[in-house]
Amino acid sequence: MAEVLSAHAEGLTGRPEAMQRLNVTAKERSRMSPLFRLAERLQQSMQPVQPPTAFVHSLGKELTDNAKRQIALTKRLRQAVMIVAAALGSLVSIASLVGAIIFVVVRLRARAQARTLRTPVG
Repeated sequence: MAEVLSAHAEGLTGRPEAMQRLNVTAKERSRMSPLFRLAERLQQSMQPVQPPTAFVHSLGKELTDNAKRQIALTKRLRQAVMIVAAALGSLVSIASLVGAIIFVVVRLRARAQARTLRTPVG
């Protein structure tokens, strides 16, 4: 039904070949007849309007400016994510280094303590 109505609307706007492609039965056509009449009345009473040139230029500039702002925001967001990722990577590296140092110091102390316990006194 949507295809039929769309083709009818195209036919009203100067493309009658759209209506010729339809394969509609007489029963379907009679059911949609009120919608066809409504579309025809709307088409007759609503003439197309051409917006003023200044409006078109203003809208184009506004859309372009919004797109540029969006691109700039996306770039800043990507940079922030990269900086945070690099900082986190550095923190993980530092934490690994500190952990390795602590591990070595604890092992050395444990060995030294084990040696003092095994050494006979006296």
